[in-house]
Amino acid sequence: MTIRKQITLGNQLSRIKNRLRNQPHIRPIGDYPSSIVDSEGCEFGYEMFYHLPYAYHLAQQGLLERTISCKGTQCFYFFSPDHREVYNTRHFVKYHSSIAQVPHARPDFNRWTSPDFASHYKNRVAFRFEKTPLLIFNKFNVEWDHPPINFFSIQFLKEVIRQLRDHYTIIYLRPTAHIVHDHMPIGDMNEKALLRDEGATLVEDLYADYGQIPFNEFQLCLLSHSPFRISIQGGGAYMNALFPGKLMVLHRYGGEQIHGNYADFPQLGVDDFSVHNNEFEMLEIIRDTNHAARDVAQRRAS
Repeated sequence: MTIRKQITLGNQLSRIKNRLRNQPHIRPIGDYPSSIVDSEGCEFGYEMFYHLPYAYHLAQQGLLERTISCKGTQCFYFFSPDHREVYNTRHFVKYHSSIAQVPHARPDFNRWTSPDFASHYKNRVAFRFEKTPLLIFNKFNVEWDHPPINFFSIQFLKEVIRQLRDHYTIIYLRPTAHIVHDHMPIGDMNEKALLRDEGATLVEDLYADYGQIPFNEFQLCLLSHSPFRISIQGGGAYMNALFPGKLMVLHRYGGEQIHGNYADFPQLGVDDFSVHNNEFEMLEIIRDTNHAARDVAQRRAS
């Protein structure tokens, strides 16, 4: 049972000030910065890491009034009593006012609880994979006003597929549609047809059979069925970390390593997490995974 905290005199004065500052969405309650959680259209990773756990914690306390975010985010805030999708693009936000959070600073874990997405979405879609699904999340877009830095090369992707396709149903995700992107332009690697020929399933091909649900919800359903994921630095890595299982992340550049954010990823839900700074290191581990899986299969056959 939750006990609703009182709105103190200080809270009431702060709400008046926020209205005068044209920030009526910031409504302090008790010791919490706001009972309304507004992402302000921030970058996807920050929303997964900061806003979602804060909002879910408020909901558990019976204090969450409303959530506000981008198009296609209803599935992330399944626990919200009033979710509103008002932003069409994402951008960098220097200070997350409704949760009193600075990007890359550690969250206050006293008001931070990660939702159990795996349990919530596990049985939403009846997938019929021949083998255990393995998800590969990639991206290819301008970063920090520079050409793409964090992405998996085509050579790496082809080698991973060749190593693991006998043991896994490999699903490749580099979404160019269906999701809200930030202000940085997206490029094209021209890799998808090649990877399909190598034996990977493209997420857009798979989604064509399940288009009755929003794409982001479809991704959450896939994640709830996949015990092994390979992702790139960025928002996809944060989303992957919300699910249990094994997660390998390629990180060439970004604030997560500088500020130590990856150390807190296991608190999101992932239980076997590793960060790698180059593809060669990842391939060595993947080859070892392949050899181990092959040994298990041979022992079962003998």
